[in-house]
Amino acid sequence: MNLFSTSSVSNYWERFPVSLRLIIKARLWTAIGAGGVLYLSPIIFNKLGFSAEQIGSGITTAAFAGITTRLGTGYFLDKKFSYGKAIKFACLLSILSDFILFYSQTYLSYLSGQFFLGAAAGIYWPSAELAVPLNCNSTIEPSEGYSLARSADALGVTFGVFIGTLGTYFKITKIIYLIDIICMLYIFYILRKKISIGNINNQLVMKDTIEIKYKNTENKFNLKWIIKLFPLLLITLFVTGVMSLLQVILPLDLANGGIIRPPFTEQRVATLVTIKLILLAIFQWPVGYILRNKNSPFKFRLCLFSLLIGFIFLTVSNFLNDGYLLVLISFIPLTIALCIFLPSASNAIIKSSPIKSQGTAIALYSQCFGISSLTVPWLAGKLIDNFDTAFQLWIIVSLICMVLITNCKNIK
Repeated sequence: MNLFSTSSVSNYWERFPVSLRLIIKARLWTAIGAGGVLYLSPIIFNKLGFSAEQIGSGITTAAFAGITTRLGTGYFLDKKFSYGKAIKFACLLSILSDFILFYSQTYLSYLSGQFFLGAAAGIYWPSAELAVPLNCNSTIEPSEGYSLARSADALGVTFGVFIGTLGTYFKITKIIYLIDIICMLYIFYILRKKISIGNINNQLVMKDTIEIKYKNTENKFNLKWIIKLFPLLLITLFVTGVMSLLQVILPLDLANGGIIRPPFTEQRVATLVTIKLILLAIFQWPVGYILRNKNSPFKFRLCLFSLLIGFIFLTVSNFLNDGYLLVLISFIPLTIALCIFLPSASNAIIKSSPIKSQGTAIALYSQCFGISSLTVPWLAGKLIDNFDTAFQLWIIVSLICMVLITNCKNIK
């Protein structure tokens, strides 16, 4: 039997509940629209003459808005507010930000567009993440649902950046904002069908977790589970900070050049970013499938070790005329690390939190993305402006990575 035949793929897809398939489709189209906006906006505004610090402060503004909206989103999700409506509202805010960024020429308008983009992300991510386990059933574990969702995210982002990259060659890079608007409108069409939320106790089928959680009756206001999440949230803060660096700072590093490595053109930077995302789309499902039965400490230790290898390659690339070759090589361990982290962290958060508080837990997890984006791009931007290269940045991140590897044993 050919596992890659059309019928096999179709049968595999049909295994998933209809409501989960709708969520996966919505995530795919969200990623297509967001991919170009998130990864190529720094290139657009760098070309407009914005400094690395100004671009980083825009990401910080988006993160501040995201942190604010995540707090409310987690609360309302726990109160059984429809995640479908939350996703639609996030789409409206995203469309508003696209219009602002498309016409933006000044620093103030750039900050305004980033603010609404961050607010949209703060509403979207907790809702889209919680929607996955809520729509699994007795035959589909949340870990498998998250692997599929992350694969859709990776494919979507890759395709979105690819379209944006083509736009750079035709001098129409801002087409990424129009594409995002089209994708947001299509998501409204996808979610026009009512998605049944159902009872969370019946939807989440995690036998091992449920047995542990219900050994004793927990007080409604018992927050000890948050303390147990600290080691995982600490690593999440770091890895999400790394994601911000790869999204915002790496393109600037490539455009500005290293100590010896020459600067790259806008088209070349966009092409390299596209290659990195293609690797993410290729590796996401196989890596998630291979490691699906491994314990969390092993997964996160392997994730951090892969990141360390990638940063070593990025650091050394600064000293070579053909440093782009090492940059390309670094994409492999960096991509594998993200493929390990993204589905594993979401599933670990769900399994480690009380069922009645999973909306809050996902919001806390998603908040790490916001906190990292609030601080990392701005600090990294100042570092690049002061030293003219990202060499020192990659050294610092490598050292932090080595320290955190020892923290993995504390993750349950």
